[in-house]
Amino acid sequence: MNLIKRFFTLLMFAGIAIGVQGQDIHFSQFYMSPLNLNPAMTGVNNCKNRFVANYRNQWASVLQANAYNTYSVSYDQKSPVGRDDYFGIGGTLWGDVAGASRFGMTQGRISASYSKKVAGYRKKASYIVIGADAGVSQRRVDQSDLRWPSQISGDNGFDPTAPTGEDPFDSDFLYADLSAGVLYFSVLDKYTNYYIGAALHHLNQPNVSFLGENVTLYGRATIHG
Repeated sequence: MNLIKRFFTLLMFAGIAIGVQGQDIHFSQFYMSPLNLNPAMTGVNNCKNRFVANYRNQWASVLQANAYNTYSVSYDQKSPVGRDDYFGIGGTLWGDVAGASRFGMTQGRISASYSKKVAGYRKKASYIVIGADAGVSQRRVDQSDLRWPSQISGDNGFDPTAPTGEDPFDSDFLYADLSAGVLYFSVLDKYTNYYIGAALHHLNQPNVSFLGENVTLYGRATIHG
């Protein structure tokens, strides 16, 4: 057991050492937020309808009112196609707010999937699933909470009424976001199944600059099982 712990600790630090270009929302129990993990998970469950809600509050003991808050709610369902296949459809809404500038993002997304049986029978079968989603994201900051060097003097400290000396920028804008994924899962019995999947997020690599420059949101690959 100690060897396993050391192995996963090593993997964690190896991941930290890799250069990071950006970061999407995430939850510790990522498998409990399936539509954020992979659009191919849409409708893949052992019931007809599924509702999921997640919430994370980070660094509240230090940042207090400026803590990092993330929430996500989703709904998805599956419908039979023929005798053995399924079509899944769902929707997700998530939001994220961080820091004193209230830097935040909100996204609404619609996802769909198709599950094709490739082996087995009704109670013990294997499926391949393809899925995709399309969403609209809002990216924003609260300029009233920003502090600029020109507003700080040695005599009076911070003066929020002083001019910022900065060019105006777009502090609230929208952009489209596209993702796609695949999934393979096998149901062994009523209580046991296994799966492996992969997804590509931000396929359209939208421009996310507040300053009107070309700042691309990098694509992200997810492999899970």
